[in-house]
Amino acid sequence: MRKFIIASTLFICTLITCLGQNYAKIDSITNNLQEKYNLKGVGIVAVRGNKVIYQRTFGKANNKKLFTDSTKVYIASNTKAFIGLSLAMLALEKKIDYADPITKYIPSSYFPKQIEADKITIENLVHHTHGLSNDPLVFRTAYSGEFPQDLKELLKFTVYYEDTLSYNFKYSNLGYLLAGMIIEQVTGENWKDYLQKYIFNSIGMLETTAHINFKQSLEAMPFEYYSDSPISSRKSENTLHAAGGIYSTLGDMAKWLQIFTANKQEIFSPTLMKKYLDFRTSASERMGPFTMDEYGNGWIYGTLMGEKLNFHFGSFPGYESIMSYNYENKTGVYVFVNERLGGQRIAAMLTAYFYMVANEDPAADEKIKMFSQIIDPLYSKTKPERTIFSYQNINELTGTYFNQKYGQLIVDKTSDGFTFSLGRLRSLAYSETKNDGISIEWTPGIIEHFTIAKDNNTVKLIYGDFGEFLKQ
Repeated sequence: MRKFIIASTLFICTLITCLGQNYAKIDSITNNLQEKYNLKGVGIVAVRGNKVIYQRTFGKANNKKLFTDSTKVYIASNTKAFIGLSLAMLALEKKIDYADPITKYIPSSYFPKQIEADKITIENLVHHTHGLSNDPLVFRTAYSGEFPQDLKELLKFTVYYEDTLSYNFKYSNLGYLLAGMIIEQVTGENWKDYLQKYIFNSIGMLETTAHINFKQSLEAMPFEYYSDSPISSRKSENTLHAAGGIYSTLGDMAKWLQIFTANKQEIFSPTLMKKYLDFRTSASERMGPFTMDEYGNGWIYGTLMGEKLNFHFGSFPGYESIMSYNYENKTGVYVFVNERLGGQRIAAMLTAYFYMVANEDPAADEKIKMFSQIIDPLYSKTKPERTIFSYQNINELTGTYFNQKYGQLIVDKTSDGFTFSLGRLRSLAYSETKNDGISIEWTPGIIEHFTIAKDNNTVKLIYGDFGEFLKQ
């Protein structure tokens, strides 16, 4: 027995050494990027067939813990692929049909009269060809976390993205938010519970959840280049939504990718996978080194520097990731970077480099240099100096304001200055010299603009193009 244990250990060590030699260049480039761009944490896991061939963590998950294999990572819009699989399951079970109008599940009375919701199908939702826009619903579910218990109440703010109904491709969260409502209507279960029961548990993704039900010390917190402390865009339970609401780990994301790379996966039927992956629409867009040729059910079908890939981005300030796989080579990789400024481009660089190394491309080191041209400019800028906003009549400005679309805004005065709070969002107010207004940075990197106006001696705040907040 002892000989068997020794032999097994030697085999495992030999395997790890072999893989380490093959992919040591990825370790090297990641360490260099981490030092060059002050990256707090990076996590990479890669698979070939049904095996994990590379799994590394670098740096910190948060101020207390190193980034490890058990670190919880927010996968953001990569969630859409799981919602897409849920819909494919329901379609296979004849509980829905992609050709069904959305009004079969969401009554048209929830939409404004001018919206022809009966002409929009589930297919349009998963393809981003529904032609609709609803900023209050998207903003409140992803950012402020302040919304009615029944999300359908916000559908009254739906408008056409163009002047009239069109079926042009336009990526947004809205289609998948509506898909989440349909899952709940059809199954009687919240989309979070449905995913847990029929996808996460089935795959064995036991560390994956659509809830924040874990200790904060386990979480990869959001950071940015300018600060050693986490930034304010940390997700909360009420901002985990159907278009971007899943936390996972590197190991679980490997299990997810193996669904697509294994020579013979036995968790989901070939019929289901065909329905899921073959249901696409033309997109024809370019995003830096990526091409987006088709889109469907939460996956982009295109290329990265000539490598034919199925992939998706997960992006929220300080949570940047890319999941991808090459169907022909049965190889996939998930890359996560918890850095706001250039994290998405760095994730793209590491993704591209992985495939070059996996393909034993002798020109990999030379080819990857082009990424510096699109990353370096982001880090060459200094954070602008700002002036704290001042207002002479404190009592006149402070108080509670209301906007039908965006809810309740609270303006308060502290020793640091005026603060603007909208749901879970809170920011100091800064002077905006251009328009003699106010700038707010609720989410790092996203500047909101307010101006002050008076109506019959009552102060109102005008929020950019999004309307008025009236003082209560």
